Amino acid sequence: MSLRISELPVFARFGLLAALAGLAAASLEFGGAALRAGRTFPPPLDRPLPPGLTSFSLTSALGGEARPAADVAYIDCLQYMGGPNDSDGFFGKTLPLYREVQWLDPGFKHAILEGISALGWLFRRPDEAVALARAALASDHREERYGVYIAALAYQKHLDSAGALKVLEPEVLRPDAPEMLMRVVGNLIIQQRDWPKALAYWTWLQSRAKDTETLDMAAHTLPLIRRHLASGLPAAPPTRNTD
Repeated sequence: MSLRISELPVFARFGLLAALAGLAAASLEFGGAALRAGRTFPPPLDRPLPPGLTSFSLTSALGGEARPAADVAYIDCLQYMGGPNDSDGFFGKTLPLYREVQWLDPGFKHAILEGISALGWLFRRPDEAVALARAALASDHREERYGVYIAALAYQKHLDSAGALKVLEPEVLRPDAPEMLMRVVGNLIIQQRDWPKALAYWTWLQSRAKDTETLDMAAHTLPLIRRHLASGLPAAPPTRNTD
């Protein structure tokens, strides 16, 4: 696995932290700092320390630099998710990594929701996804999406993909909806074998997507959906997901 930013030498980490602090005040880069500026939360040390907290994040929180440190921690998440991590239990560190971001900055909703989506639907670990969602909800009672995700995960845990879709589908229309969630919803629609709806959804997602993974998935998925439509076979009735 490549070296995480939080594992860099001390002088390099805190040099980056200072740079991020300056950028965060001026732009939406590194986690959408401007979007997070409207809410203030108690200091991280007023919340229970998450398991596996890095010394870098703890030191940053003690120094009043929790929000820029959350940006660094999120970059660690992205670096980890994009790397070869088969040796640690199939991305087994996903929960502690995203939990660290949430502890540092409960207002970093995009990252937190992305982590919940990855744990719940990409890695099929709904209990860990719910743990992250509950920690986020405990720190930010005003964010209703955490409750929505918990409800969707309950449906998914009982193999009810139709129920999960019903709960999650309105969430993709939010301007800040994570693209990972958008892909999840697209896959849930396909599980219902509703090919006209799947075609409309993935065409819309392809026009809206920005990240390469979503665009690649849309380019691969749309021809398969069109093949199903061209076959003339009736759509299968929605069933509970058993895969």
